[in-house]
Order: sequence, then structure tokens, then C-alpha cells
Amino acid sequence: MKQVLLAIIIVACFSSAGLAAGLARDYVIVNMDDAAVEILEFGRYQGEDEDHIFSVVQYKNRTARYIEASAITMIYYDAFNEKQGGLRGISTDRLGPYVETRGGWSTYGEPDFVKTAIAYVSAIRFINGEIWKADMEKVMEAAGNMPELSFLSETEMLEIEKE
Repeated sequence: MKQVLLAIIIVACFSSAGLAAGLARDYVIVNMDDAAVEILEFGRYQGEDEDHIFSVVQYKNRTARYIEASAITMIYYDAFNEKQGGLRGISTDRLGPYVETRGGWSTYGEPDFVKTAIAYVSAIRFINGEIWKADMEKVMEAAGNMPELSFLSETEMLEIEKE
């Protein structure tokens, strides 16, 4: 019985699914001090479609103001630090003062190839119509100070904003 169990474990470890699942992933949150929304958690969830990268983000309004819409940008890189894709997840659910919520978004791509994923708040619309947008220089500076993102250049960070 022990030999059968050991054989099953060994086969699982060396199967392609086992190897893909074994790829250590970095989910990096870049929060900006001047953003009214703070990302609390960022990660992957397994969807049914193998051609999509599914991400979930838990975030919070950290002000006393009502927020009408939030945009969270996510960028995905593979094990060779090459961009796999990205998206701008937009929520138009009203977010009350100090309220926490969760959103999920997906984009075409190979989820098992993602090694590093980055999330940051890129825009906020307040209930009074005022719009806040992330200063990309500040985002790049903050990301540049994170060891797990040392492979990024300014050009690579800005690519998602042009799409």
C-alpha cells in the first residue's frame, strides 16, 4: 500500500500538471499612497477555461467619500519575464466609505505560464464626478523598489496603459 501511494505521488509530481502547478508565482500589489482605493489581496483563481487568466482582487475604499467606479490594472509575465498580457478591470459598483469588496476579471492567456502578476489601482471616479488617475511615474517608482519586480523597465510597465 505504501509503495502504491509513493508511486502515485511521484507520478503526480512529474506530470505536466504537477510541474505547472509547482511554478512559484509572485502576485505583487503596488498600492499608491494618494489612491482612495487600496488593494488588500490579489491572486489567481482557477476557471474552467484553460485559455484565460482569471484574477481576483480584494480592495477597499480607504476614504470617507463614495466611489462610483474603480479601475484596477493587472499585468502578467511568464517565467522568462516576458509579458503574457494584461487587463484593466473596471467595477462600476458603488463603493461606500471604508467598504471592502472583491472583483474578478479574466483575459486571454495561458494561466499556467504566469510567473509574476502585478496589480495597481489605475483610476477612480468619485460620486461627485471627480476622477483620480494613477501617476505612472509614481507607479513605476514604487514597482522599481520591489525586488520581485526588478526585471521591469519603464517601457514594459507602460505597455498595458496603451492597450
